[in-house]
Amino acid sequence: MKKIIFIMILSFLVLSSCSKEQEVVTSEKKDFFIDVKKIGDFDNIAYLSKTGKIDSTQNITLNSNANGRVKSILVKNGEAVSEGQLLAILEDNIANYNLNLEVALNSLDASKNALDVTKNNLSVSENNLEKAKLNYESTKLKLDKSIGDIERSLNNLNTEDDSTSTAIEINKIDNSISRIKIEYDNLVISNNETLSSFKRSLEKEVTVLNNYLSDIIYFSDEILGVTELNKNKNNSYEIYLGAKNSSQKLQSETLLKNLILEKDTKLSNLKIEITTEDDYKKYIKIIEENYNLINEFLISFDNTLSNTVPSVGAISETQISGYKAQISGYKSTYNGYKSSFLGLSNSIYSFLETYKNTQNSLLKQIENLEKDKNIYLKSLDLNKTTSKSTLDEAISNRELTLKNLDLVIKDAQTAITDSQTRVRDAEIRVRDAEINYKKALNEVEKLFIKSPISGIIGNILVDRGQEIFSGTPAFNILSEGSKEVTISFNKDELDYVSEGTKAYYKAEGKTFTGTIYSIAKSADENLKYQAKVTMPNDASNIGNILNLSIPITLEHKLLPVNLVKINSFGVGSINYYSTGGTIEKTDVKVGKVYGDEIELLGENDNEISVILNYVDNFDSEKFILKVKE
Repeated sequence: MKKIIFIMILSFLVLSSCSKEQEVVTSEKKDFFIDVKKIGDFDNIAYLSKTGKIDSTQNITLNSNANGRVKSILVKNGEAVSEGQLLAILEDNIANYNLNLEVALNSLDASKNALDVTKNNLSVSENNLEKAKLNYESTKLKLDKSIGDIERSLNNLNTEDDSTSTAIEINKIDNSISRIKIEYDNLVISNNETLSSFKRSLEKEVTVLNNYLSDIIYFSDEILGVTELNKNKNNSYEIYLGAKNSSQKLQSETLLKNLILEKDTKLSNLKIEITTEDDYKKYIKIIEENYNLINEFLISFDNTLSNTVPSVGAISETQISGYKAQISGYKSTYNGYKSSFLGLSNSIYSFLETYKNTQNSLLKQIENLEKDKNIYLKSLDLNKTTSKSTLDEAISNRELTLKNLDLVIKDAQTAITDSQTRVRDAEIRVRDAEINYKKALNEVEKLFIKSPISGIIGNILVDRGQEIFSGTPAFNILSEGSKEVTISFNKDELDYVSEGTKAYYKAEGKTFTGTIYSIAKSADENLKYQAKVTMPNDASNIGNILNLSIPITLEHKLLPVNLVKINSFGVGSINYYSTGGTIEKTDVKVGKVYGDEIELLGENDNEISVILNYVDNFDSEKFILKVKE
């Protein structure tokens, strides 16, 4: 059971897959082929269909179809003649057929020349239109490019879009400002740390100086005894100490007292408190003054010892030398301390002179960059205003320019339409001239009387030099057994036929040719004009009804009736293939129906491609329209 279910599911999936594949295939558009033919390629040859019964021809009377004097008679009574043989020539002395033919020919040449001129003018107009279109497109491209350039330039002025060059430039300035601010903040921090370091160094200097000064005071006071604590310690050698120069000794004692006073009143309780740059200078000055006092004292005390008189039991030479060595040690320490202090003070002074300038320089750079940014932004605003104005002007100029060029194109199109109208008018005049020329030529040909059948001249009814008129009997011709058919024409149809016009008849796969040799000059009771048509001897049997086809040349083109949908009297519509590759409809004026063809009246574009197929079932969603080669 499971196996059966599996097979059913598999079959369903296969069928579903096939169905989907079929759907994919059927969803593809198919080719829809059509045949087309330009209106100008249709002919203007219609066929009149006439029915008549075939009879035997015993003899016929051949009438003159023209007015004129008999110039020559080319046959004699009893002479055998063939169909189409020239029997007589009339002199054109009455109706001026030759003159009319010359006039018609001149008129035809003139109308053809006029047609050539109008076609040339049309070609010039078409070239002008093409140039106008090319100029329009090239100008449009240039104007659009110019507007595009302005728009891009304007977009580049947008500071909100990070991708624009302007925003990038602003970002550069902002980044520079931020970088310098960070550099400034770091410098301030560094400078503050340096100032703090200087403060700590000064505090250390004060400590060192206090200790150093305490040692000197302690050592010196035990010898000089200037304080209450040590005033009696030198009683044993007081008189010998500096005995050589008592004033100098007094100086040393005074300097020591000053050191003690300076230490007790200033240096011992000195706290480095910095609020301004001058505080650094103040403390440096205090420390420097103390170092100077120490130096002055050490020199003076050394001189005092040098001026001391050694005395046995009071102060020995060795003691004096020891004291001097001690002072020399203090001097050496002094030089070290003073050198270190001078390095520190120089560093502080140098730093105080430059650090503010460095900080101010960075602040100035920030200020200048911010000014540059503001100037740049103002410049951008001005450029935006100018660019917007330029853009508006360019857009307005584009619209005006293209409008003017469009007017040039419309004028060129109007010129083409006018030229096309003049060409169609000229073509109509050429056709009319050709018809008139053919009519005039037919009239001239009527001066040449020809036998419509093969037979024997029974009687010559005119004389040489005789003036005769259209309808005058000229010859009796005895038939050699030829046949004839009597047909009739409407009055309108007489414009297209004359004696000598051919008529055709098809039977048993053969085509038989007959000739109209006689047309009645007046209508019968049915308003028809009887005509006689000779037929060859091998035509149908006498008594048979023949359907003759007589070709006539019309002024207008003929279209198959099945291609024209009649909408109302004299108006129809046709399907045509447009230049855009689509099926379109257009209304046309129609005239008479000739068999399975209908006359196309009015002025029509000969370049229109008429569709010859049935296309009502065409669906653009399902088919791709293609024209057969």
